[in-house]
Formats: sequence, structure tokens, C-alpha cells
Amino acid sequence: MEAHFQTLGEPAAMQRAVGVFIGERAFCPSFQLKDGIFHEPVLDLFQHAMTLKVPHNVFGAWMVSALPGQPGSRPVDQLGNVPQLRDALGALADRYRPVE
Repeated sequence: MEAHFQTLGEPAAMQRAVGVFIGERAFCPSFQLKDGIFHEPVLDLFQHAMTLKVPHNVFGAWMVSALPGQPGSRPVDQLGNVPQLRDALGALADRYRPVE
């Protein structure tokens, strides 16, 4: 993804990327791209998750998991309804926010 944005002449765009951490490496899930550029609803939700202190990896898993009460419906499939997803993310944060 980094090479992709350098090719587009936007190397700083990577600072907005959703990162998922596995061991010492960071990965960028493809669900945050649409037609080769960042899909703004995903970045909005990610920013909201960071405000709610939802860990990166939990957010990444949430994006591709079925929403409670909506079997077969994942956040990545519902990006046209960001307000509802922000509410669902708030409920997730209540369960997965790290203890301070």
C-alpha cells in the first residue's frame, strides 16, 4: 500500500491508513480502499474507533465480522450507513476498550 500511494504522489497518505498489527509487522487491510484510494467512511469509522480507544486489531476484526443482530451483515457491507455503524462501534468500544 505504501508503494501504491507513493506512485500516486501521496506518500503522506499512509498516515491515515488503518493498521493491523501481527507480531512486529503492520498490515493494511484492503477494505479501506475503493478504486485505489481511501474509502472515507472507513477512515471516519477508524478515527471514531481511535477516539473511543478501540484497539487497531479489534477495529480491523470488527469491520469484517457480522454485526450483532444482523447475521451476514458486516460493517464493510454497510458503509453507506455510517451513523448506524458509529453507534455499533460505540457498543463495541464498551466491550473491548482497554482498562485504564
